[in-house]
Amino acid sequence: MNRITVEQVQSSERFYRIPKLLVEAKYYRKLSAEAKFCYAILKDRFDLSLKNDWVDEQGCVYLIFTVEELQELLGYGNKKVIKLKKELAKYGLLEEVRQGLNKPNLLYLGNIITDPRMLRQDFNEADETVTEEAKPLPEAEVSKRHFQKCQNDTSRNVNSTRQEVSKRHSNDTEYKETDNSETNYLEEDEEKAGRNLKKKVQQPSQFDKDYIYVLVESKLKTEIKSQATIDYYLGRFEDRYQLALNNMVYIKDSESVAEYVFNGLLSEISKELRRNAS
Repeated sequence: MNRITVEQVQSSERFYRIPKLLVEAKYYRKLSAEAKFCYAILKDRFDLSLKNDWVDEQGCVYLIFTVEELQELLGYGNKKVIKLKKELAKYGLLEEVRQGLNKPNLLYLGNIITDPRMLRQDFNEADETVTEEAKPLPEAEVSKRHFQKCQNDTSRNVNSTRQEVSKRHSNDTEYKETDNSETNYLEEDEEKAGRNLKKKVQQPSQFDKDYIYVLVESKLKTEIKSQATIDYYLGRFEDRYQLALNNMVYIKDSESVAEYVFNGLLSEISKELRRNAS
């Protein structure tokens, strides 16, 4: 056996990365190993999506990855690949959007949840918890509960002080919170009332804006080594921030705005790199 050396570990050898929570959390324990690997393969395609500017109007990155391509990479038949995609969709990790006849579906990957309470439950238990909590609440209580959730979701120990926000580093960008129980409750309520989801944007406070800036800066540091380049693109933060507020159909929390701004800046970076290369 030819053993792997330190130099090889530290080299640029390419790997598929499986988020640790998919392996360690009880919530994802019944998700098959094949489905977890499939998620890693799909997520690895984000670089190609950014190069091709496959970013929708809401700043969400999508993939174009046919069943045939997955069959070839995974070594499985058609039925097995479709089963894995359905399994990921069940856990909220994959969404397909049809484009029309003879066109490939657009694939959107879902974020991995980070709610400690849900992660300690298995999938079925957590689903029952969400259903129980989705019972109607007075409007004031819903607003208060949603606000508190926005303050606490990103980190287990984030406090609502600007000092702590400024110190926060985004080391777990792979595992952003995506528990949509609150959003689903509000959206379903609006659909029943009028079947027409209206733009629902609250004017963010300066605290939220500073927090979003820190999140975006931390995300950029995971993609770009040059601080000068990071500072250059952060100079466009204000424009991207306002664009997010004007164009996002539904703003769930500060993290979703940060994701929109970050994806928009990455799209700009990708375009400029292509122009410089040509």
